Amino acid sequence: MSNFDLRAPLPASVEFLTLSESSLSPSGWPASRFDAESQTVTLPSLREVELVGVKLRKGAMAALPASVERLRILNTRLPDSCFQSTQSLNQPHQAVVSPSRLAELDFSGNDNTAQELSDATTAWPHVTTLKLNDLSFNALWVYSNFPPSTPITQTAQNMDRLEVLEANGALFSDWDINYICHYLGGILRRLSIARCRLSNHAVTSIAITLTNLESLDISSCRGDSVMGHFHISYFMFGNLRPTLSFLNISDMNVDSDTVDRLRLCMPECEIVY
Repeated sequence: MSNFDLRAPLPASVEFLTLSESSLSPSGWPASRFDAESQTVTLPSLREVELVGVKLRKGAMAALPASVERLRILNTRLPDSCFQSTQSLNQPHQAVVSPSRLAELDFSGNDNTAQELSDATTAWPHVTTLKLNDLSFNALWVYSNFPPSTPITQTAQNMDRLEVLEANGALFSDWDINYICHYLGGILRRLSIARCRLSNHAVTSIAITLTNLESLDISSCRGDSVMGHFHISYFMFGNLRPTLSFLNISDMNVDSDTVDRLRLCMPECEIVY
């Protein structure tokens, strides 16, 4: 749906919704319905939502049906009021009740969404998959403090159940990688940061802290001598050997001898080179 002012509730049977260049009110979401004749309740079937350039009215995200599992937000501002239910609009510090089934949050392709990302992960801390591909932030906001208080810092602090982080091509710094490792080390199972800058220091942080990692994609990463010395790569992957089953190091500064040693060291791990 595009160029539409969604105020009336969608049918409960709708499973997928893409709303583009439109406005959304809390009353626009499909609602549960009670059939007096059969004495049954029909719950919304909505599972996936994509909002592209949408104006969110007060309470719009607070009313998101609990059936929604995946939410993509692109070029859409998230004002504080959209997270507040009708009952809490006069209490700006009251947290919104999170949809119980929301598992995936996708902010890929956005620019300068630092506050939106922070607010969204605060509202839905139980999300298990977060996608931040090709994401960039306002540099002045990110590095105004020392040590930097970045959007990734707050995101990692908010999300204590995150298992999958996909941030290919995102403008990550060493600080971002360090905070991801520090706060998510025991729970993160899949990390994809292809095309990011990655220093040897960040590589070491991944090796030491992401002890439950099952899949790692650092293909096409660039940085300071990334994977340039065998002792760094050996230390890294030797430490991850008990859990790592997939490793993508294609388009990297890794020679064939190093790859052969890695395969010998981790025979159960699929290595893409």
